[in-house]
Parts: sequence; C-alpha cells; structure tokens
Amino acid sequence: MIRAAALAAATVLLSSCGAPQLLPFDKYMAQCEALKGKPVRVAGYLGICRGYDCSLYPAPSHVGTFDPKGSIGIGGGQAFDRKAAPFQNGYVVISGTVAKDTCTGAGGTDRSAGIEPTDIQPWSPTKSK
Repeated sequence: MIRAAALAAATVLLSSCGAPQLLPFDKYMAQCEALKGKPVRVAGYLGICRGYDCSLYPAPSHVGTFDPKGSIGIGGGQAFDRKAAPFQNGYVVISGTVAKDTCTGAGGTDRSAGIEPTDIQPWSPTKSK
C-alpha cells in the first residue's frame, strides 16, 4: 500500500517537471497576464531579431504593425540573437520565462521583453493542427 502511494506521488511530481505546454501566439495573448513570471513555450512568427528589435508575431502580415497586442517583445542579448539569426522571418517556438511586469513587452523602451528567452527552435504552423 505504501509502495503504491509512493509510486503515485512520484508520478505526479515527474509529470509536473516537463516542459510547459506549447501555446500558439493567440492563446498566449489571451492568457498572458496570468502567465507573468512563469515558464512558457510560444509558437509564432519571428521577424528581425537583432540589436534593439526582436519580436514574435502571429503571422508575417503583422510584422511592423506596432500593435501592442499584435506582438510579443523577446528579450535576450547578443548570444540569443546569434542563436535566433537562422530563424529570422520564419515560424519558431520560443521557450523562456514571461516577464513579471509585462507579458508583451509593451510600454518599455528599445527592446523591452515580454519573454526572456532560453531557447528557440524552428516550427511549422501545420505541426499544431
């Protein structure tokens, strides 16, 4: 009996240690306030990512629209920019932690982060359907 209870507890703990669920851009935006300070994986379209500019969009048509609800600022520095370089102007999954003060990066200056990235991977919108 004790062994079964211990096994059940271990299973619950291990299942909660996995990567966060993949969120498409629109689902992230719908719940971004609740995600502040939490780890996330967000899929979307990455425009240019270097210097003072790095944002994730729902689609290529939204790049450069300056709509605060139409983009997510991606933090990071030169190391992340180098890692993101081959994925610019393409669909990606960005893993990281949502900022505690703004989930989109709106209201900041220059490269204000909604997400502080830890990883980036290529992605295809058809994979999630």
